[in-house]
Amino acid sequence: MLIARDEQVAVLKARLAAAESGTGSATVLTGGVTCGKTALLTRFADLAEDSGALVLRAGCARAEQGLPFGALAQLLPASALADERIAKALDHDPDRVVADNELLRVSRAVGAALFALAAERPLAILLDDAQYCDAPSMSCLLYLVRRLGGQRVTVVLTEGAGPLALDPPVRAELSRQPHFTALPVDPLPAGNDLPLTGGNPQLMRGLTEGRFTEALLGCLHRAAPSTVEVLGGIAVVGSAEDVAELLGREVDADLLALRASGLLNPGDQAHPDVAAAALGTFSAEAAADLHERAAVLTHTAGAAPEVVAGHLLRAPRLRPDWAAAVLGDAADAALRDQRPADAVRYLELARTCTTDPAHRLDLAALLARITWRLDPGQSARHLEPLVTAARDGRLAGRDTTELVGYLLWQGKHEEALATIRGLAGDAHQLAQAELWLSTTYPGLKRRIRFDQLLPGGQAGGAPKPTVLGAEHLLQRSQFGERDQISPQEEFGALLTLIYAGRLDAAAHWGRLHHLRLRTTSRTGQALLAAVRAEIAMRQGELTVAHREASEALRVLSERGWGVGIGFPLANLLLALIGMGRLDEAAEIAERPVPQAMFDTRFGLHYAYARGQYSMTIGRHQAALADFLFCGELMHKWGMDQPSVVPWRTGAAQAWLELGNRGQARKLVDAQLALAGPDQPRVRGISLRVLAAASEPGQRPQLVAEAVKLLEAGGDRLERAKALQLLAGERRPQVPKVKPKPMVRPAAETVRGLEKLSESESRVAALAVCGCSNREIAGKLYITVSTVEQHLTRTYRKLGIKRRCDLPVELQTLAIRSA
Repeated sequence: MLIARDEQVAVLKARLAAAESGTGSATVLTGGVTCGKTALLTRFADLAEDSGALVLRAGCARAEQGLPFGALAQLLPASALADERIAKALDHDPDRVVADNELLRVSRAVGAALFALAAERPLAILLDDAQYCDAPSMSCLLYLVRRLGGQRVTVVLTEGAGPLALDPPVRAELSRQPHFTALPVDPLPAGNDLPLTGGNPQLMRGLTEGRFTEALLGCLHRAAPSTVEVLGGIAVVGSAEDVAELLGREVDADLLALRASGLLNPGDQAHPDVAAAALGTFSAEAAADLHERAAVLTHTAGAAPEVVAGHLLRAPRLRPDWAAAVLGDAADAALRDQRPADAVRYLELARTCTTDPAHRLDLAALLARITWRLDPGQSARHLEPLVTAARDGRLAGRDTTELVGYLLWQGKHEEALATIRGLAGDAHQLAQAELWLSTTYPGLKRRIRFDQLLPGGQAGGAPKPTVLGAEHLLQRSQFGERDQISPQEEFGALLTLIYAGRLDAAAHWGRLHHLRLRTTSRTGQALLAAVRAEIAMRQGELTVAHREASEALRVLSERGWGVGIGFPLANLLLALIGMGRLDEAAEIAERPVPQAMFDTRFGLHYAYARGQYSMTIGRHQAALADFLFCGELMHKWGMDQPSVVPWRTGAAQAWLELGNRGQARKLVDAQLALAGPDQPRVRGISLRVLAAASEPGQRPQLVAEAVKLLEAGGDRLERAKALQLLAGERRPQVPKVKPKPMVRPAAETVRGLEKLSESESRVAALAVCGCSNREIAGKLYITVSTVEQHLTRTYRKLGIKRRCDLPVELQTLAIRSA
């Protein structure tokens, strides 16, 4: 259906009626590419045929423009071809120039033949895309047009706009004829789709049919190459205003063509998708060339640094002297606008543009800082130059301390310790490094003597984290020195509040920092989600803890979490246990973790959660081993506080299951002695376990006190466990399912065990007794990776999926081996 072309159709009908009464005419339909000129011509052809006129039609093409008389050959009917002069001309050698006198003879013959036909019935001569008509055919047509007076002939041609318009001499010759009309075919009204389609019929149809890109590329293919170049230039510089300077030529005709096609609006603005599609048709080299020119042009004009930087990113060969400074300014602007990913792109390019070693080092330090906030796993590629510079003494103090933090987080402990030693003499930075080791990486603290690194051998000692200090740091980070405080430091401050039982304060600061970090730091988002999971777990909110721990692991990659992955994994595992989802918990408990994690407080949280998982599935010896492992580390690190992880009550519950009530009570008493009145949650848990270890008659009073304390501590899950004791449950827990050994005939089990190698049997025997992979590795003097490989092969040979399915017969082997 032809839409909104009634005016043009009415004019063409009038021209046809005039021809029938002996008044010849010539009409040119003018419009942009794919605006419906051909459809209108087809509609007119149908009307002319329906009225009894003879329709002669030809379509011209850019590829055939050099073929003499090519268009004429399409137009002429068989009767005209009988003329020897015409037939000879149509067989003309394309390489031979047509002489003027020969062209005149052919024109007269063609005119005589067509006018003879018109004497019998009206004649409609239609020529589509006439701008591509070969010169000899157009000469013949003009000869005919000049003689239309009194003839029953109407001629209708179509032409493009701008570079695709008819040649000026041809258009001038047509315009001077008395019965000539130029009929514009403009874009259509497009309603809400106007910004994208510009009213171009082909684009409107493509959008409706869900193939807009295909329609747009077709439109660009029909346009003149110079016009597509201008549209691509607009994509580069953003508007039509500077395209002429960018391309170094006149562009008025191309702008006219773009307006006529609806690809530019009246304000000479192109829709970004349309302009980008035009640029996408360029070769990579041609596009880069445009951006090179645009970079120089915008820099010379004093454009904003980010505008110039955007072009530099896409101009790989251009490295002017001013590029590094511009890219640095662009990065600063991107950081102010909370677009760190853009800043990284600018800074990475700036490093390749500067030859100053000191500047390159500064950029590397800044890149490491920004990328760590985005994803620590992505910052690794920027650390090597910093490590080298620190080793050579060329790295500034603050940059060195931050490098220590990056290396520790990624488990590169030897490099981190070496870097700390490079801070010798810098008391302030050494204090910061010592604080990190003391609070988060205490397993490494004993491997370095800070007092020997301080100037004059002065006494060292990092300040102890306090609630007041934590809140002061969080205030500075939120409202002031944002760039001076890392997400790691904020994380540590929030944990200080949590360990102090200040869950409401931690949650409050966490919410404020989440609003600030949600667009600037994936690392910060992940750490805050992990903090929220810890808070929820301590409040007994299992669903919230599961959601937040899962979010923490989703936002940041496993590589990005580094040794810190133990923290979200621990809370995810505890939440799954509490929700009774033991199959999922098994997958988390058996997931490989970095060995370096167990030199950190994150390893404590993970080992404690793994111990709780072992308790839940009935592997009490393995649980006891994990809880005692926590205690061993905390005692060795000088941070044996139950507010971090209450390992003693965990171990006490394991002893109860193993039948040693005395040892259980001893551990609970020790934990109560450590937990002051400001730790009601820890005291409540301790009293709840003490009640389980006491005689039935002593339990009500202990449970009542435990419930009161747990209400004050806000832990609803532990409170529910305590209340269950009053109902006669010795070990109140969320309903759980103990794993059952695989049921198979004894002979089959033996045959399965016989498939194991001696090494696999030893590893499996220790595993079934509850030893962790790390403990097995230590006992057998092999690597943790080797332990994992042996267990994988064992599972496959025995037809099982995980540790808890190992056959109990292996315990006998473990006893014999002992």
